[in-house]
Amino acid sequence: MATFGSEGHMSRLLAISAPGDRLVFVGTKTDRTSQEHQGRILSMAEFGRLRLRTLDYFTKDQLDQRDFDTRGNFKFPFGVPIVRGWVFNPQPLVNELLKQRLTMLATPGVEELTDPDDVDKIMALPSTPFEPPPNLQFDQMRRVNDALKPTTGPIPSTSNYEVERSAMDTSWTYAMRFGNTNISKIGHATSVPGRLAEINKHIPHEIGIAIWKIELQQKWPDAITAHAMEQKVFEILEGKRTTGERINCSQKELMTAWQRAIVGD
Repeated sequence: MATFGSEGHMSRLLAISAPGDRLVFVGTKTDRTSQEHQGRILSMAEFGRLRLRTLDYFTKDQLDQRDFDTRGNFKFPFGVPIVRGWVFNPQPLVNELLKQRLTMLATPGVEELTDPDDVDKIMALPSTPFEPPPNLQFDQMRRVNDALKPTTGPIPSTSNYEVERSAMDTSWTYAMRFGNTNISKIGHATSVPGRLAEINKHIPHEIGIAIWKIELQQKWPDAITAHAMEQKVFEILEGKRTTGERINCSQKELMTAWQRAIVGD
């Protein structure tokens, strides 16, 4: 993850960027950065467009203990997922390579590179690809991020536009229960009633068979976040999964998993 001390800095990154854009990391001139890395362009990363909380994905022991205050609060609680990265070699001094001078904003937040020549210089640097360690949730974020990236070429495809537009629409994570059974279906949609109607079309309810009904739903600002919660529910109830999106568990078990997935536990 690329983490920030305030939600505002994270939001600004997402506001000024588009799918496929990249973050460049520069060593700060503080004792937190080794002497040989200070002021140098170190690496670059492609990032996903999910708003995450660091402690939902990493335990305190996995993080630098210097990044906790005296009350035990983590100083960088907000972030976006890094889906792939590159380490530069050599790692040039930023003030020697770029014409644009970074401001103080670049330390706690992000600063946009506006000079095309500077962007070209960074993209031309020799680099070694870095793949983040395998992780089910972050692997899924990577696939979603790839689906959102614009296609190459001068004319964006209509299909790509539709994928991006729908992914950024308000969406819901839902749980549907089949009649009064312990079989539930977990998914996400921009319209839960519409999705319910579509699913029930394939059931011959005319003969009195049970149908699906909405059990739980959670609203999210976009489909990416709704999908992430869906996958979190599946992860928590892994031992209860049957076929496809279905699980076999009690209402109490489902509710417990649902609440854990919302808070990221």
